Amino acid sequence: MLISQQLTPSYPSRMRLLAISALLALGVCIVVAEDPTQSLPGVLDLTPDTFDKHVNGAKHALVEFYAPWCGHCKHLTPHYKALGEAVQNDPALKSHVVVAKVNADEHRSLGEKFGIRGYPTIKYFARGKAATSDNSQPYEGGRSSDKFLEFLKQKIEEDKGFARIDSLDKLAKKFVAASKDAKDAIVKDVEKALKKLEKNDQANGKHYVTFMKRAIEKGDDYFTTELARLERMVSSGSVAAAKLDEMSRKSSILSAFTGKEAAADDDGVNEE
Repeated sequence: MLISQQLTPSYPSRMRLLAISALLALGVCIVVAEDPTQSLPGVLDLTPDTFDKHVNGAKHALVEFYAPWCGHCKHLTPHYKALGEAVQNDPALKSHVVVAKVNADEHRSLGEKFGIRGYPTIKYFARGKAATSDNSQPYEGGRSSDKFLEFLKQKIEEDKGFARIDSLDKLAKKFVAASKDAKDAIVKDVEKALKKLEKNDQANGKHYVTFMKRAIEKGDDYFTTELARLERMVSSGSVAAAKLDEMSRKSSILSAFTGKEAAADDDGVNEE
């Protein structure tokens, strides 16, 4: 007589299966650690020789400072890889954002420059500001690709209003659409509006007037050509910190006339 025997998992095995099932039920994604030194799509590998070329205020920049032996860095790599791929595949993001990493164990001068004390440290560098230690901001949000993207998209959205004045933006659009004979009257409307602005806004408002008068003299193409000129200068990385903020303000205001958000030329990847 054959007696059937039911095989049952051992207690430890059952516990492991239950734990895995619970994680899957909660939608938890188990991420495998990866080598942080590997080249990642959409992510620049920066060195002391290439850092200033790409992190120069022309775009928003998120930079990871890591050490190859760091366990947390290895676990972060898949998330950073997903971030780079997302930015690379989205033209709107790619034109406004730099995602980069630095082997701060090998390039210790960069780690010292930005006050890196542990790994991984992620720093955010705002568009329109020189990449100095004082201007860098520690990224303190969630360390998943979704959280990184959420953070960067928020910064881009905030940037749209940089140096802009809503009431003058409306007049800028009116100016572009107006006939040549009507443009002088709109300039006078802007000059009147300036007197009602707060002191800080008046400085930015004067740029609207200056750009309108130059467009009357040189033609409506002036807005596009001047914006392109400023973007090239900012992207070159050779603009002094004292001038970078002012040039970024002008670029932002010019975009009110062109309907195009100020953006720099695309960067390559894996510069190391």
